[in-house]
Amino acid sequence: MPLSDLHKTKAQKVMGIDCSTKSIAFTIFDGENFYRCGEVNFTGSTVFERTYDAHVKTLALFEEFTPDFVAIEAAIMVRSTSVAIKMAYVFGAVIAALLKNGATVIEVPPMSWQSFIGNKILTKAEKDAIKAEFPGKSASWYQNRGRQIRKQRTITFAKDKFGIELTSDNVADSLGIGWWAVQNKTRRS
Repeated sequence: MPLSDLHKTKAQKVMGIDCSTKSIAFTIFDGENFYRCGEVNFTGSTVFERTYDAHVKTLALFEEFTPDFVAIEAAIMVRSTSVAIKMAYVFGAVIAALLKNGATVIEVPPMSWQSFIGNKILTKAEKDAIKAEFPGKSASWYQNRGRQIRKQRTITFAKDKFGIELTSDNVADSLGIGWWAVQNKTRRS
């Protein structure tokens, strides 16, 4: 075993998760092979009902796929305290379901997995090109446009690397998160 593998967890089935207050997007890898991906929406008219649903549906996902190792995107960049609290409820329910069944769970900062798959932050030249193509827009419009470009890059990564046509940027994110974990945090033997 190479020395670089000593800090890695032995795992065969790895799950990448992109979670929100409304859904859980997931990708499963079996070793280094893509296995399956999808997105499950949470139901309920309140965040508490959706939190319960998130727990139940995460338990069902775990039972179906039985991952050894789960990487979940760390929730950062929240502008509202209320949204942050609601996300904490759902994340807690999801992580509790995963831990109940014995998976190793880690958080992954978005920039870690995004940089790993080649989707780094936009350069000044790229931002300037957007402004030149769409002059006179607001700062928030340009920020959102940059976000859309980066989401598309992740979708393109899924197609180029694994031949998977995705329409959901959440599922694409889960694939990037899972692939980062397969390559950086787990080993097969």
